[in-house]
Amino acid sequence: MNQRQLASRCTLSSVTSWENLFAAAYAARRGKSRRPDVEEWWRLRETELNRLREELLAGSYRPGPYRFFEIHEPKRRLIAAAPFRDRVVHHALCRQLNPLLQRRFIARSFSCQIGKGTTAARVCCRNLTHRYRYVLKNDVSKFFPSIDHQILFKKLSRFVRDDHVLQLIWRILESYQTGSQLPLNLFPGDDWTVVASRPRGLPIGNLTSQWWGNFYLDEMDHFLTERCCHGDYLRYTDDFLLFANDPGRLWELRAEIVGQLAALRLRLAEPKSRLLQTLEGVPFCGFRFFPSLSPRILGATKRRFEARRRRLLKRRDFRQLGVSVFAWYQFSQEGNSAGLRQSYARRRKPI
Repeated sequence: MNQRQLASRCTLSSVTSWENLFAAAYAARRGKSRRPDVEEWWRLRETELNRLREELLAGSYRPGPYRFFEIHEPKRRLIAAAPFRDRVVHHALCRQLNPLLQRRFIARSFSCQIGKGTTAARVCCRNLTHRYRYVLKNDVSKFFPSIDHQILFKKLSRFVRDDHVLQLIWRILESYQTGSQLPLNLFPGDDWTVVASRPRGLPIGNLTSQWWGNFYLDEMDHFLTERCCHGDYLRYTDDFLLFANDPGRLWELRAEIVGQLAALRLRLAEPKSRLLQTLEGVPFCGFRFFPSLSPRILGATKRRFEARRRRLLKRRDFRQLGVSVFAWYQFSQEGNSAGLRQSYARRRKPI
């Protein structure tokens, strides 16, 4: 099925079909079935889905208010959690829209795709580290809070033909905006008044935000791999690496990247974005990669796990502690961590 045929299938009727809504509800409930609000909604799911479907078809659907909370791992972030009924809408929309977006992604664009999670990104990074002497590590400054609504909507409108679906997308976009706590990104030719009126920001807690954030930088992926003919490149959301044996070539590409990001009203994060020799180690997705060696776990990653372990022990939350330790064990197996795991096994008393 080609792009045009897929676009013709992404309609309001397909989004609001009973089959699609029920599948979206089951997906949104996964891992959250014990939450009281989810249990109450699920008990009346047929009534709730019928009401939600009628609102979507009538064009009267409006997203509800977000619930805000902070997380501190891997770094401090403000999470905006949408009400459960809105998460059902997000899943229903993504089930129809994502096949369109996924066809656009390059082979080395990771995140939000089956078989292309952090493990696949690490394998790709390890292979490229073995082959090249230099790497240009890039990170976008305040990526999700800085995404421009108008630019993102214009990008999505190229792949969606149904006006009703586009209206739904815009309602989800305008349901959240970055506050004044984040300074405005000013670029040459900008006017303060115009820039201040441009809505921006995606809530990190939404499924739509994960996909749309990945799609937001897709055009840059194609520019680097097709226009600049630099295929030794990978990206995981807003963290991307370019490999080469010529550092001058990487500096040239960095100038192109700055221009591409400026067109999206984004900037590189300093000093996270820098040129490294692969012999120094390439930090990526919780590990440091070295040529011809197994990757090592980053010190910050180990400290975060130890701090989390201490907190759970202090609270005597042994159920969550078991889940956390098992997740850590699975994660650490991807690197050179046999000695680290043995040191944990030898401990007799909690620290």
